[in-house]
Amino acid sequence: MKAVAGAVLLSMLALPAAARAVDPYGRAAVGYMQSVIEQVNPALVVEDAHCARELPAAIYRQSRAQHVDWRQVFVLAWQESAFDCHAKSGKDKGGAYGPFQIRRMWQPITGDPRYRYYDPELAARRVVKVLRYYLRSDRHGELLRRGFRNPLLCLYNTGETQDVNMDYCRQVGEKMDLVRQGWQDFKRSALIARSD
Repeated sequence: MKAVAGAVLLSMLALPAAARAVDPYGRAAVGYMQSVIEQVNPALVVEDAHCARELPAAIYRQSRAQHVDWRQVFVLAWQESAFDCHAKSGKDKGGAYGPFQIRRMWQPITGDPRYRYYDPELAARRVVKVLRYYLRSDRHGELLRRGFRNPLLCLYNTGETQDVNMDYCRQVGEKMDLVRQGWQDFKRSALIARSD
């Protein structure tokens, strides 16, 4: 257990300046996100170290600024691109771009998603705008009333007019459960390290 706690503290010390600029809770959250990225997409740490280093800090800062749960934003980056800042998809009409696969249909809310889509800060700002939009939508309230556990994450994929993609909801729900449990375990290990 001491080895895990030591690794947690070392990973927090190795945070980029951008991540160290956030509050202590944020530094821990960024450290946790970076550890998950290393496990889920280890090649990203080598092939795009900037993205792997900066995306977690951007997620935390933008989520906090707009009062959105950073864990939901993090799960979307995992689901949509495995945290790849340079991801592009031609499946959607008009394409989808960046770690959150921002679609061109959201251009009125986010601006042109093709512009600097690979920039972690800009991508996080865009996705948080989309999530804030859906938080205020009638559809979000409807999904809450119907008992959806993660209605905001489900809406991200289906939007306001389409039927809910239950497979997508299940997948993001499972990832959200993993992130919630992992974050609790991560915080516990940091507390153990401080008490030793």
